[in-house]
Amino acid sequence: MDKVNDRYLRHLFDGDLIFNVYEKNIINLSVGAPGPDLLQNCEEMLLKATQHRMEEEKKEGMYYLFQYGITAGLWECRDELSKFLSRRYGDSVARENLILSYGATHGLHLLLTSILAPNGIIFVEEVTYMIALRVFEQFPFMKIVVVPMKNDIVDLNALDKIICESKKKYGPFHTNNDSKIFWSAFYTIPTYHNPTGSVLPPECCKKLVEIARNYSMVVICDDVYNLLHYPSGPPPHRLFHYDNKEDVNYQGGNVISNGSLSKILSPAIRLGWIECPPRVANILRTSGVMSSGGGANHYVSGVIASLLHLNIQDKYLDLLIEIYTKRLATVCDVLKRLLPKCCSFYEPSGGYFIWIHLPPACDASDFIKWCQETHKVAAIPGSRFSQEGKANNNFRISIAFHQIDILKKATEILCIALDDYIKNHMKI
Repeated sequence: MDKVNDRYLRHLFDGDLIFNVYEKNIINLSVGAPGPDLLQNCEEMLLKATQHRMEEEKKEGMYYLFQYGITAGLWECRDELSKFLSRRYGDSVARENLILSYGATHGLHLLLTSILAPNGIIFVEEVTYMIALRVFEQFPFMKIVVVPMKNDIVDLNALDKIICESKKKYGPFHTNNDSKIFWSAFYTIPTYHNPTGSVLPPECCKKLVEIARNYSMVVICDDVYNLLHYPSGPPPHRLFHYDNKEDVNYQGGNVISNGSLSKILSPAIRLGWIECPPRVANILRTSGVMSSGGGANHYVSGVIASLLHLNIQDKYLDLLIEIYTKRLATVCDVLKRLLPKCCSFYEPSGGYFIWIHLPPACDASDFIKWCQETHKVAAIPGSRFSQEGKANNNFRISIAFHQIDILKKATEILCIALDDYIKNHMKI
């Protein structure tokens, strides 16, 4: 008889040799999640927001916050969220275009089950968010098709060609006018990409929207890092901005922005948003899952509405940007000084991640394993981000979890160890 392994664990990374950032004997640069020094702020912030929300519920006396919520998500939360996002993006975000979710992964899953043909195609970049690949594998009748990249950015000419070939090869697709309105989706992280840290340039954004319109497909953007923008001024426009309904060739909306509070507040909150055109919003509002359960995380949405209304989230995001800016600069300074000359990296201006390029003959998986065992520093090898097991000569490091002194020490060890490994231990 099968058994369930239900051992005592405290967090998502607990017991994992690669991802356990809480392990005292190893400095782990793998995980894109905030550490205790940042999470401790949540106690006071959420207490203030909760007290405010309970006072509001008591004043009204109906206690709707404890009832099933409306399918799109709490109106007040979406209203406050639209104002917050409009301020921080520097672009207008409409409340009616927002659907609340339990986070970006839930948002992605909801979109795949609601608007994509059950035998459709999901196009993914050569390297992409590894857990998204696991989500896609849960849809066995959908095809996953890989698109190459150039200089850590999707090759749009190749994408255009591959879409055309794939549509002929795998069609016809089971679409309909009521819900399954797209035969294919391109999943991407246009801003502060995971794992490469790159940003899709404006001219490429415009071309990608054009491709999506030409092929009547949808682009699902994992937009969880956009607001972690470290230079002064607003972040790069999200791809959704370029799918302008005023355009002559607007097709009803072919871009969706999938966001979350996990990176800018707390992963435990489990609240995100799907910013989408009306034709998609209306499908999600009437989906069976949302109609049965009501709005996602309804009670927490009320607390977050107060958090946003009181400008607590704005102040905390400013603090995160200040801290992460210093962390990123420190790590990049070490890499510039100590990374072996035969290696390279792209210095991002936001997000969590730095993508390291090794010589073609250097296997990052072997190096990371050796470094973890010998020097007690770990990162994630690039092959884990590839559907086809490529990117063998890359690895990703994260600035999210550890404080600046630990990051500096770990990066120095990593660089010195890499130099030693390439010179003396690399398998030829």
